[in-house]
Amino acid sequence: MVTLPFSHRMCDFESNSRLARQRHKRIGRQANRAGWGCFFPVVIFGMLTIPLSLRAVQDTVRVSGTSRPPATLSVTLTVSNQPAQTLDGFGCSLVDLRGTKIPQSARAEMFDRVFGDLRMNVLRLWAEAGDDRTAAQMRADFYRSYVDSGVIADAQKRGVTTLLLAPTRGERAPTEPIPDYARKLADFIHGLKTERGSRISVTGIANEPGGFNPSQVAEAVRVLRRELDRRGLRDVQIIAPEWASADDAALRCIAGIKADPAAWAALLGIATHSYNMAATPDFARLIAGTGTQYWMTEAADNGNEREADAGLAASISARFLNDLNHGVTHWLFFIGFHDSSDVTQDNDNATKLMVYDLKRQQIFRHLKYDWFRQLRAAFPNGSRLYPVKAQPGGDLSYTFGQKPFLNAAMARRPDGGWSLGMVNLSGLGPDSSISQWQPPTTLNMRWQATPLAGQEAVTLNVFRSDATHRFIADGQAIMTKGTLTLVLKPRELVTLTSD
Repeated sequence: MVTLPFSHRMCDFESNSRLARQRHKRIGRQANRAGWGCFFPVVIFGMLTIPLSLRAVQDTVRVSGTSRPPATLSVTLTVSNQPAQTLDGFGCSLVDLRGTKIPQSARAEMFDRVFGDLRMNVLRLWAEAGDDRTAAQMRADFYRSYVDSGVIADAQKRGVTTLLLAPTRGERAPTEPIPDYARKLADFIHGLKTERGSRISVTGIANEPGGFNPSQVAEAVRVLRRELDRRGLRDVQIIAPEWASADDAALRCIAGIKADPAAWAALLGIATHSYNMAATPDFARLIAGTGTQYWMTEAADNGNEREADAGLAASISARFLNDLNHGVTHWLFFIGFHDSSDVTQDNDNATKLMVYDLKRQQIFRHLKYDWFRQLRAAFPNGSRLYPVKAQPGGDLSYTFGQKPFLNAAMARRPDGGWSLGMVNLSGLGPDSSISQWQPPTTLNMRWQATPLAGQEAVTLNVFRSDATHRFIADGQAIMTKGTLTLVLKPRELVTLTSD
């Protein structure tokens, strides 16, 4: 038995040929001013890591004695008159598909549904970059997993334009000198281009580098930029730190990069992951006025996901809206699709948008996939976000401990239309030591959209999703001088779009 940090999760992909399925699952990172964490035992048998679902932990760690709010609650959302960031990217990662038994027709359909229908333009690609791996070994595995298998080509056919590299080495502290590690990454990226014409657009430093201190991350960014430039790769951009949670440790790491002028100048964007702790206003404030992007490069859930699981659909949709409301410019789900021997017994299918169920020989499309279809229709790339605050609820931060009643976002789409999105999180529970949820509460919503206050009437098309309805049209609503009222039920997603 080994003991891993009691944090939301960690996915360390070693070489894909050896470990398409080997993962350490982390449940939730406690953020506090001291930066300490808890520990939770995870048993590993051979090559298989037994995943732990967030819900399983919640089932055993109940929080009692909390007062129950009324069955209904009135909430006012006030929208800023000034726009913030633009959503420039949406995507996911894929792991090695060579060992799967997905029929070619089903594989093509899943590429169409995930990359095409969700209009993804970013594909995140894994490369094991541990101390014992050379650049040549990294490239050999990468070619097998992504080039020879046709993964990159198939994704690009569906609209992917940005290839994001995710070097993986675990959370342990690096033992090789940081300059040597940075040169290895640069050699790897350069070789992909010269040997096979594979062009990495953006690269991280290391996936979830918990063992790195801030100065090591800053040094890696600074040296990698120099080494990429020396190899004629000035178009390859860098993001960091891709921390496991948007917590205090991530803020300290980013502040350390920012304190190094050369490293900060070399950075395209900051990066974190969105599990139990999603983006907060602290991250937006840290990069405000700097022109630095914010990449949320991984978000999902753990464990088994049942058919029509509205709890998981609401949770991931809320994190998407939360992150848009707090400065994120690029948002990526964890794994787009894979196969499953039996989806009803699969302890890892919640990490995907859909899976091919080998037992039933059919595609299993998670409810959250259709919720994302609705969200992407409302918030396509190019959408300009207008920050939203709630009364009660304030910044509506989805973070450690008490979760808000709802998350919401508003944007002006590139076609000139407006979009509003909201999801009711109440009733998700049960509570745990890392997440407390509001009891089921119907929300009487009142939007005060300052940017539209000067317009007498704006017609909005209404769309809803819940456990039984997947992205259905529900008539129209009229926003009068920037004000709109409607009802939001527990575990329900509502989006409104103007033409």
